[in-house]
Amino acid sequence: MAGKVITPKQLAQQWLRLPNKFEVNVFNFETLVGNAAKKIFRDSFYLRRFNSAGTFSWQSRRDHKPHPILEETGALKHSIVWERFHSNKNRGVKLFTDPDMFKFSNRQHGRNFCYAAIHNEGGKIAKPGSPASYIKQRQFIGYSTTVADKITSYSIRIFDGFPK
Repeated sequence: MAGKVITPKQLAQQWLRLPNKFEVNVFNFETLVGNAAKKIFRDSFYLRRFNSAGTFSWQSRRDHKPHPILEETGALKHSIVWERFHSNKNRGVKLFTDPDMFKFSNRQHGRNFCYAAIHNEGGKIAKPGSPASYIKQRQFIGYSTTVADKITSYSIRIFDGFPK
């Protein structure tokens, strides 16, 4: 089976534009991964468990409130955001809960109070004996096999448009 024959000059012309193409592809990859991870972590609230293989449902709460667990205002779920980061040696996507998203929550406990970490990690990170120290862990963000699988499926796109 014969492939397409090109001259050395044509080959050089193809490769001239590839550094820019690669940069565009990496930018697009970061966008895909950031949006996918945000959705996967927000889906934890619908699943009522951390969206990763081998996880279990969040422990039920003791009260009998009518709203689903961790969804009284929706601020926690909607606080999950992502941004790109770049340094001299690294670049990537960072996902986090944005404390500014809690500014207008009716459950605000002080200026920009963010209760995401206490729910994600559980009361073990609170001051011993405080009411927050009794909160059960209900992880919704962190290392996820679901995100890892999505990254793997998108990674081939980094080389879109490259000669084969």
